[in-house]
Amino acid sequence: MLLITVAGLAFGLSFFFALGGVGSAVALVPALMAVGVPAGAARPVALLVNVASLGGATVHNLRSGQLKPGPWWPLIACSLPAAPMGAWLSSQIPQLILQGLFACFMILSGLVIIRPTGQSPDTTRDACPPVESALLESVSGLISGMLGVGGGGVIVPALHGMGFRAQQIAMVTALAVPFSSLTGFMAYTAMGSLSLETCAAASVSALAGGMLGTRAMHRIDQRRIRMILALSLMASGLRMLWKLAG
Repeated sequence: MLLITVAGLAFGLSFFFALGGVGSAVALVPALMAVGVPAGAARPVALLVNVASLGGATVHNLRSGQLKPGPWWPLIACSLPAAPMGAWLSSQIPQLILQGLFACFMILSGLVIIRPTGQSPDTTRDACPPVESALLESVSGLISGMLGVGGGGVIVPALHGMGFRAQQIAMVTALAVPFSSLTGFMAYTAMGSLSLETCAAASVSALAGGMLGTRAMHRIDQRRIRMILALSLMASGLRMLWKLAG
């Protein structure tokens, strides 16, 4: 029964979040924990979902020629050791602190989803300086491994503040997140925090839900869906903080 519940949650959340063009990992972790999946097992499941969903988006971007990965390899390289370090830290930090950090990340992710995307052409950039790139992906990878999320909540506002185009930010995020998610997933596997049945049920269902949601996303009002997603994440994050404070 638990596996059926996990599969249903993964499918539903991935479908709903794909309607808004964003990943579902940040909502999947607390949802899995709510139905009885331990936090240490929920995080690698969410990371594996990131690899499947965003990896597919990156393959599409590369085949279409829209994404040139060359300038972004330094950013990706810095995330590879950072995510396993974050996974290790998750076993050293008290769960109450991790839950508080996760709640704050949910609120940040909601704010990122509803941020303005308009940019003037004279402020856009095509490459990230090496130092900023290394720092950005190190922090993103650390958070990705520690909380079991993609790290897009760090990458997106940082690149937006540097003057990158919204479409380019989305493609770079889809390129970078699967790498840190994969190394984080491998770290959790080495730590023995993996449930193969839960991973299989969630990843397959999430992939199917994400694909259906992506197909349907162009038929609905994107602004309304993204607003609903953002408010849901922020409300959930605030609720978690309220419960922790109480």
